[in-house]
Amino acid sequence: MKLELRYPATPDNALDHAQLAVEAAWESGFELDYSPPSLETADAEIEALREEGHTGEEVAEALFVLGCYLGEVMARALGGRWVATARSPLAGVSPWPMVVMLRDGSAWDPIGKAYKRLELGDSEYLPAYFAAAASRPRGR
Repeated sequence: MKLELRYPATPDNALDHAQLAVEAAWESGFELDYSPPSLETADAEIEALREEGHTGEEVAEALFVLGCYLGEVMARALGGRWVATARSPLAGVSPWPMVVMLRDGSAWDPIGKAYKRLELGDSEYLPAYFAAAASRPRGR
């Protein structure tokens, strides 16, 4: 799959990608404010794409920026940071170039989760993914 992204897919640009999701939601009359409750709105956006019958390839850029939004919410609320996947425990597991690392050393793939949400539906609910990360001990 070839993505046509506005910014390079690097940890340094994750916030820029997330902001694109915020702007697109605002233009559609929704608000994404980087709070954990706003993940309901991001999840609903993906569900709408799913209900319209879109494939991951057709809406790849939208899923990428919504995944970055999810990751940015996680990073802010849980004290995480974006890192290159190759420098994380998900190296060789996630096909995406960046993931979120939490202080406890766990790595999370929010971009991949956005794609899974489209493909698999409610079982990949974004707020539940956040809750799973939030329930981990906050060491280090």
